[in-house]
Amino acid sequence: MDARIIDLRYDGRPRTVGAWLCGEVLVDCGPGSGLGCLLEGLGDRPPRAVLLTHVHLDHAGAAGALVARWPQLPVYVHPRGAPHMADPSRLVASARRVFGERLEGLLGEVLPVPEANLHTIDDGAEIAGLRCAWTPGHASHHVAFLEPDSGVAFCGDLAGVRLDADAVVPPTPPPEVDLDAWRSSLVRLQQWRPRALALAHYGLIERPGEHIEAMGEALDRHERWAAEGEEVFLGELEAYLRERVPAPAVEDYMFVALARPSAAGLRRWLERSRGDASHAGADSR
Repeated sequence: MDARIIDLRYDGRPRTVGAWLCGEVLVDCGPGSGLGCLLEGLGDRPPRAVLLTHVHLDHAGAAGALVARWPQLPVYVHPRGAPHMADPSRLVASARRVFGERLEGLLGEVLPVPEANLHTIDDGAEIAGLRCAWTPGHASHHVAFLEPDSGVAFCGDLAGVRLDADAVVPPTPPPEVDLDAWRSSLVRLQQWRPRALALAHYGLIERPGEHIEAMGEALDRHERWAAEGEEVFLGELEAYLRERVPAPAVEDYMFVALARPSAAGLRRWLERSRGDASHAGADSR
């Protein structure tokens, strides 16, 4: 199958958020704010199905609007994500805590997906010609997809954000970040032996082994920085980006409500993992 990305021009910026069309299957649909770009990219023709890597609104927010336009459209999602598609109120409330008054402008309208259109994804299933794997880490309900003939793996946020050739950033917003699970999911991705990685943020990576290795290093780096405190994390991240990407991309990532949520997600995970470790130690004594 041919795979191509539809640039959704998130916040008016190119190459920031994309939806992938694999044959007639749409992998992620992006936010409601990108609906016009999405429909243009689809030629205003309904896809065969929408497969969601996860329900965060920059990946799934337009799903309800697509179903409102095409009432027979099936939407596939992890079982834990399905209730949030049927009733996105908690997703919207969580996003509002991050984006505040900018929410509607950035993410647009979020409509519910009728339960009749929702279908859940089993680990290891094949749907519309794509292999499915549960890949927790960024979120507990994250799923990745492989098109076996082309070898293209559709990664959602599993393989992170590629801001430039040398800058790989794991998005780690609360509340479900789990770096240990994420590392295991990267191993599973590697075991597919993909020929290319399709990233929502952003584009096609044609050296997947190198990128997956860089992503693992990025997880280690972010964990190390976060362990030294939120301000250290933010300072180190900014310095890392300024060495590698043009200034506007740094400004966007650091100051458009992205870096601090990543710091908060890492802090939450570190607190939880340290708590689990202390309980395990107490149980062993």
